[in-house]
Amino acid sequence: MIALQILRREHLAVVSALLTAACVVPYLRDVYRGTTRPQRVSWFIYAVLSVVAAISLFIAGEHAGAILATGSAVGFSAVFISSIRRGEGGASRRDRISLALASLGVVLSIVVEQPMIAVIAVVVAEQSATLLTAAKANRDPASETTITWVMDGLAGTVAIASITTFSAAELLYPIHHTLVNLVVLGAITNGRRRSLAV
Repeated sequence: MIALQILRREHLAVVSALLTAACVVPYLRDVYRGTTRPQRVSWFIYAVLSVVAAISLFIAGEHAGAILATGSAVGFSAVFISSIRRGEGGASRRDRISLALASLGVVLSIVVEQPMIAVIAVVVAEQSATLLTAAKANRDPASETTITWVMDGLAGTVAIASITTFSAAELLYPIHHTLVNLVVLGAITNGRRRSLAV
């Protein structure tokens, strides 16, 4: 019975990775239609940091978070590539600050030999990238694909459910992943309310 429960939870980890990779399909569709405009710096940071998080979490033996981060790395890299020609942002002061924080996160994850510290560095850096996209979504909610953020938030929730040994290290990345998506969804909702009020 316990073996079956662990097996099911491992399946949930795979489901979370597939969800986070698949969530970019409607996003990419809308990018190529011209309705969604990715924030370039955000998606570059998401892609790079997902790779760093996946490696750090695999090294730490935190498989639920590592599988989720691997799915993120695949999907987010595809969005960043599409944003080069069809996105916006990249030269503002906020963009440069976010890039600096992301670079610090990557350096810390390489220099520090503690995977947990590397994951914390990734989480902090990713928050700065999220603020860029949230600000854009609040200003122009139609420039984001809502279902993508819903699916990715669900991926984080499923990853939390897949955890077999509850620890701070195991919970940190999936919880963070879920919260990041809620922040962007909140910004989209607020932006829509403001546009309806005008």
